[in-house]
Amino acid sequence: MTKPIELKRRDFIGALACASAGPLALPADAATALPSALDGAGQLRALRMGPTPGGFAWRRVAEGVQFRSGDLTKSVLFYGAGLVRVAAHLGEAHTTQPSLVVVVRPKAVACEVSDSADTLTIAGPAVRVTVDKRSGALAFFGADGRLLTRERGQAPTELQRVEIAGSLSYALTQTFTLTPDESLYGLGQYDQPYMDYRGRDVLLVQTNIGIVVPFMVSTRRWGLLWDVYSKMSFSDRPDGATFRAESAPAGADYYLVAGADMDAVIRGYRQLTGAAPMFPKAAFGLFMSKERYQTQQQLLEVVRRFRAERFPLDYIVQDWQYWGGEQDGPNGREWDGKWSGMVWDAERFPDPAAMTRELHDKLKVKLMASIWPGVGNDTALARELDAKGLRFEPLHWISKRARIYDAFSAEGRRIYFKHVKQGLLDVGVDALWMDGTEVEVGGAAWDPREVEADIKALGVTAMGDTTRYLNVYSLVTTRGVYEGQRAAGPGGKRALTLTRSAWAGQQRYAALPWSGDTTASWATLRAQIAGGLNVSMAGLPYWTQDTGGFFVNFPDGQRNPAYRELYARWNQFGIFNPVYRIHGTSIDREPYLFKTLDPAMYGSLLRAAHLRMQLLPYLYGLAWRCTHEGYTMMRGLAMDFPDQAALRKVDDTYMFGPAFLVQPITRPMFHPVLPPPATVPATQLRTPDGQRGLVLEYFEGIDFDKPASRTIDTVVDHHWPDPPLGSLPPGLSGLNRFSARWTGEITASEGGEHEIGVEGDDGFRLWLDDKLVVDDWAIGGARFTSHRLTLREGQTLKLRIDFYQAGGNRVLRLAWRTPSQQRDLARTQRQLDKRQATLLPAGHDWFDFWTGERHAGGRSTERDYALDEFPLFVRAGAIVPLGPVVEHTGQSPEAPWEIRVYPGADGGFTLYEDDGETYAYERGERATTALRWDDARRTLHIGPRHGRYPGMVTRRELRVRLMAPPGRSEQTHTVNYQGRATTLRFDPSDPTR
Repeated sequence: MTKPIELKRRDFIGALACASAGPLALPADAATALPSALDGAGQLRALRMGPTPGGFAWRRVAEGVQFRSGDLTKSVLFYGAGLVRVAAHLGEAHTTQPSLVVVVRPKAVACEVSDSADTLTIAGPAVRVTVDKRSGALAFFGADGRLLTRERGQAPTELQRVEIAGSLSYALTQTFTLTPDESLYGLGQYDQPYMDYRGRDVLLVQTNIGIVVPFMVSTRRWGLLWDVYSKMSFSDRPDGATFRAESAPAGADYYLVAGADMDAVIRGYRQLTGAAPMFPKAAFGLFMSKERYQTQQQLLEVVRRFRAERFPLDYIVQDWQYWGGEQDGPNGREWDGKWSGMVWDAERFPDPAAMTRELHDKLKVKLMASIWPGVGNDTALARELDAKGLRFEPLHWISKRARIYDAFSAEGRRIYFKHVKQGLLDVGVDALWMDGTEVEVGGAAWDPREVEADIKALGVTAMGDTTRYLNVYSLVTTRGVYEGQRAAGPGGKRALTLTRSAWAGQQRYAALPWSGDTTASWATLRAQIAGGLNVSMAGLPYWTQDTGGFFVNFPDGQRNPAYRELYARWNQFGIFNPVYRIHGTSIDREPYLFKTLDPAMYGSLLRAAHLRMQLLPYLYGLAWRCTHEGYTMMRGLAMDFPDQAALRKVDDTYMFGPAFLVQPITRPMFHPVLPPPATVPATQLRTPDGQRGLVLEYFEGIDFDKPASRTIDTVVDHHWPDPPLGSLPPGLSGLNRFSARWTGEITASEGGEHEIGVEGDDGFRLWLDDKLVVDDWAIGGARFTSHRLTLREGQTLKLRIDFYQAGGNRVLRLAWRTPSQQRDLARTQRQLDKRQATLLPAGHDWFDFWTGERHAGGRSTERDYALDEFPLFVRAGAIVPLGPVVEHTGQSPEAPWEIRVYPGADGGFTLYEDDGETYAYERGERATTALRWDDARRTLHIGPRHGRYPGMVTRRELRVRLMAPPGRSEQTHTVNYQGRATTLRFDPSDPTR
C-alpha cells in the first residue's frame, strides 16, 4: 500500500501516475480538496483527460471516482453508507434538469482506491465497487465482502444518441448479471398474480391499473433505483437482466442501495428519495367511497346510517361530479366545461361548509374529495391556467370542454393548488383524491400502449417533451398539493392524498397510490395481493385498493351470493392493507346494506372492521416506524425470510408488520363463480339474407347520428383499441363516441334453458324476436347482462343489438350459456372445499390468531374457515397492542389497551402517540414507549415514556395477556401505566413454553 496522499486540485493529474504503481488511499479531509463529478444540476460532468493505454482513464473526485472506458464517461459516486450512484454518458449529458426523485446530494467521502492492471477498486462506505478496465463493467460487494450484483461483463451500458421532439437524448440499455439463487421484487403493480420478476418481462408505463415505481430489491440485500422518467422495460433472461429506457437525456443513471437486510435497503431508498410523513391518525380507520354520492343529503344520510348501525367509519369520500355542469343529452346525463373546477354544484351541494361541519362536529367523520388533472373550460381555474398557457391542447375524454393542466410547471401547480384550497380545503375537506394521474387523457386506459400514445400527444411540458417525462405526472402533481398544504407550517393539518398512479419519491408528498379501476373477480383479488406487496417493496409504505372490486359484473350484483362471498373475503384482505378503503361502482356496497340481505356476510364485514379498529395502536406504531425508520408495513415473505427459497414465490401470503402472517382467501368456498359465458359461435348466427354472421352498421355519434359503414360480423366479440394498436372501423373518424348496430338471427344448438346476453362497456340493448330483453343503456364499465329463455334445438330467433361507446374501454360481445354449460356449473358447486392450507415460515412458532393454537414453523397447516375467519397467524415473540372496538379513531382515547404477548421467542414493540392531526410531531411533540419481551426470563419490560404532547393521555390501563394454546390457562397482569418503567414477571413454569 502506498501511504495516503493529500491531493490538491493542481496535483490531481499527477496523482494518476502515482496510482498506476499501486492503490491510492485518501484521508478523510482530502475529499474536500477534490473536484466534483457533478454540475450544479447534479448531472455528470464530462471527463477531460488525455489518451491513456488501453482506452481507460480515471480520476478521483470528491464523491468517488470518475473514469472513461472507450467512448463512455462513467462515475461511481457515494451518497452515504451503502448508497452508490452510477452515471454514464457519451461525453455529455443532454439535460440540465435536477433530479425529480433524489433529494440528497452526494457526500465528499474518504474511500480507498486501488489500481491494478485489469481492475480499479473503490472501497467506499459499506460498499466496495470494482471496475473491469476492459469493458467498464462494475461489480458491487457488501460490507462483508459478499457479491451483491454486477453489470454484464461485455457492453453493460449501451447508449445511442437520439433526437426526440427537437431535443437530444439517449436511448439506454443497461444489463446486469444475476446469481441463480436470487429473487427480485418491487417495480410497482402490473395486475399480475406473481411477485418475483425472475424470468419475467415488465413494461414500465403507467396505466389505470398499473403503478410504476422504478425501484427493485433483491434477496441478496441490494436494490436498484432508476432516475429515468420515460417509458422503460425490464426483462430477465439467461444472458442477463436488462433495463431499457426510451429517453434518458442524462444517460444511464441508477443508484445501487446495499444493506444488511431488505429493510435496510428500502431505508436507503427513502434516504435518497425522502421520508414518508405521518398520515392523520384517522387514515388508519375505514374510508367509505362509491362512484358516487349524488347529493349533499345523500352523503350525510350514508354517514348517519353508519353511526346508527355503529359500523366503524373515519372518512367518507365524495367522488367526481360534485362540481355540477351536467346537462341532459341524447343518452342521459353528459358533462360540460365545469369539470374539476374545485367548486360545488349549488343545487346538489348547497352548503358544503355546513356539510363538513356536521361531518366533523356531530358525526366525527372526515371528508375526502376527488379532483382531476383535467380542468373544464368554464371554470376560473381554467381561465387562470390558460392566461399562462398552462393547459395542454388535447381534450380530456370525459368532456369536449376539459383539458389537462401542466403540473410540470411550478406556476401551474401553484394556480391549481390555490383553487383546491379555496374551493375544497377552506370549506373543510380533509383529504384529496387525485384521480387519473397516470395521466389519463383519451380514456381510462388499461393498455399501456394507449396511455403512452395519449401522454405523448400532450406535446411539450414546462420541463420538456412528454417522451422524457412519460411516467412522472403523478409525482409532480402530488408535489403541488403537498407543498401547498405544508406552507401552512408545522401547526397545519397533515396532508393525505390518494392517487391512481405513483413514482419513486412520491411517499415524501404524503401520497399513496391505489390500484385503479379493477373488475371484481377472485383472480383480481389474487393479483391485488401480489401487486400491493410489490408497491410496498418498491419503497412506497402506503398502498390501497378498491375493496370489492371497482366494476362488479356478477349477475344481480350484490344480490348474487357468489359476489357477496368474494366481497367478504376481499374485505378481510382490506383490513390488512396499510389503508383500508371500500370503493366501487355498479352496485351499492355500504356494509350495513347486507345486514338483512345476508347476515353471515354482514357478520364477516363487521368482525373484520372491528379487528381493524382494535389494531389501531399496532397500526399507528407501525406508521411511526415507516416515517422514522423507513419501515415497510405490508411485507412480502422474502423481506423477513429471504433465505427460505420455498417462500420466495409465495404470492398470496405476507407479513403485516413484525407480528402477523396474513393469507387472504382467494377462491370460493361456499358459492361457485360462474365462468364467463361463451361467445356465440359464427355457426349459430345468420344475416337476414342467410350469410354466416350478423350485419354490422357503424355510426358516428352515440345516438346513431350519422351512418359510417356497413359490413358482416361473423363473431360478435370486439375490443377496439386506438390506432396505431388497431385500425379504425370503416367510416369512423375516431373510437370515442360512436355507436353500432347488429342485426340477423340466432339459432339454438341444443334444447333447454339458455342464457343469452351482451357483455359491453357503456350502453347496450338486446332484442330477441323484436322483444327488448336486455336494456343496459348507461355509461359504465364492462359487464354482462342477460336474459333466460327456453329454446328447442334448432329454434331460430330474430336478433338485434344496439351499442354506444362514450369513453374508456371499448368492449362488445354477444354471449350465451347453453344448457350443457349450465350443467357443468352445477358440478362445480359440488367441488367446493372449505379447507385452506398455509405454509408457515421456518425458524419460528406461529399462533392461529382465531383459535390460539400453536404450530411449528417450516411446515403447512390447514383447517376449515368460516366466512368470518381466514388464515391469520401471529409469530412467536410478537407483542401486539390492541385498543377497544370504536366507531372512529378519535373515540375513547383514554380507553384501556390490551397488550398481547405471544411467547416462544424474544420480541419488542414501540407504542407511539401524538396529536394525530398536525405536524407538531416533527418538532418533538410525540411520545413513545418501548415494550420488550424476554422469553427466557418470562418478563415483559415496559419502558419509560419518552416525550409528550398537548392533550396526551398520561394515565392508561394496560391489560397484559401472555397468550396460551387452547386448553391452557393464560397469565394476565394489569398495569396502571403513567409513564414510568416497570417490569412484569410471569410464572416461568407455565405450560405455554
